[in-house]
Amino acid sequence: MIQTTPKPTDSVQLQVETLTTVAKKLTAEGKEAQALEAYKTASGLMLGAPWLQHRTAELARKLKQPEVAALHYRRAAAAFIRAGFPKRALAPLRTAWQMSIVLLPGNASAFITIGLEFANVQRELGFAADAKLTLTNTNLALEASGSAERVPTAAELEPSKRKSKPPAAAGGEAPDSGVVSSVRSSSSGLLSRLETAAKP
Repeated sequence: MIQTTPKPTDSVQLQVETLTTVAKKLTAEGKEAQALEAYKTASGLMLGAPWLQHRTAELARKLKQPEVAALHYRRAAAAFIRAGFPKRALAPLRTAWQMSIVLLPGNASAFITIGLEFANVQRELGFAADAKLTLTNTNLALEASGSAERVPTAAELEPSKRKSKPPAAAGGEAPDSGVVSSVRSSSSGLLSRLETAAKP
């Protein structure tokens, strides 16, 4: 018989395995909303598992819950970076960005954060032209939605020749998110920003 709920005394691994087994069973029975809750609980216990974050995001996307989907795509990206596969972070961040467009103009702050994360990862991987395009497209989407908020341009994100403080984030973004930083930030710094931003 399948255990339906994990015990608090079980190891994290065992709790996650139990929850994913339950989620798969619920999905097979057509109870996808309940399955999503089980996946969300499991993915909260194991933030470093990109497959689990991605599976949770995909189900949330199917159930038309863009905010939940975007959060888990961002967590998947952070998990890929942590595991040493930063290029694999691009696809979930791109999908999170696309999912967040439908939330405009009401949730412009989250959309800006995701746009900056996506551009920062692209820049870190050496795709400067793609990063510039992401920032441009983010501003175009904000403008089309009627939002007055904007992300900094690529030029504003470039480090200054003289020492100065890092550029400020866009107006609607929480000042402690740490998303906008020097282009030359390390992968561990990028991971730290992504992990912080992807927490609920």
